Amino acid sequence: MNADLKKWLPWIAVGVMALILGVVVFANRGDGGTVAASTTTAEQQTSSTAAATTTTSVPESTTTSTPETTTTSSPEDTTTTSAAVTTTTAAGSTVELSDEGVQAGAEWVHFGYDDEDAIVAVAAVLGAPTHDSGWVDSFSVYGTCPSPVVRGVHWNDFVMLFTQSDTDFWVGGVPHFFAYYFTNPDPDLVTTESIGIDSSVEELENAYGGPLYTMEESFFDPAVGYWTYDLQTWTGLWGYSTGQSPAHVVTSINGGSGCGE
Repeated sequence: MNADLKKWLPWIAVGVMALILGVVVFANRGDGGTVAASTTTAEQQTSSTAAATTTTSVPESTTTSTPETTTTSSPEDTTTTSAAVTTTTAAGSTVELSDEGVQAGAEWVHFGYDDEDAIVAVAAVLGAPTHDSGWVDSFSVYGTCPSPVVRGVHWNDFVMLFTQSDTDFWVGGVPHFFAYYFTNPDPDLVTTESIGIDSSVEELENAYGGPLYTMEESFFDPAVGYWTYDLQTWTGLWGYSTGQSPAHVVTSINGGSGCGE
């Protein structure tokens, strides 16, 4: 090795070492920059995600809950239910007598109607019966009724009669409504033409006068009037009055065939 090379060798070594050191430092600085950039990007992504989460959750909860609760509660339950019951009850407050049966409030109880259904319909207007004879022999306090048995259900002076006999309405064995008696104004009932106990014979004739109406003396007492309207085998109106002149008054209103004496 010549003298010049020996002279410069230490300086060359120092230079090489410095160069290597510089490369290492530069490399480390580059890595650090990359990590910082990655971290910043990750933070930005996290912030974006958080923002997205915030935006999504609030409107969904708010929009869905309120309209469902508000619309369902009030109009359906409270308003509709109470008014209808009151109207129905007010409508069924009278019993009207006719030659084909009785109108009990909104219920038409015609001759031939099932006995239990007829009692329920009238009781809904007049209240519970004051007496029920049950099924008794057809020859009874009600007269000589169609055999074999009769049942009388009373609301004071208004009596509905039921039979199990053959009639124009049913064959034998079927209990059904076939007649009624009304002899005093308790309860205060009227016919479909507004005739009641103590109505005048003149009012009776004005309401029912014509070819279907008759007035004659009673078979039992000539001083007493006996009147009929459209009297048939199993239907019609009939009763008695204090006399036959216009000033006399009605004392009984009966419907259907009734029972013989």
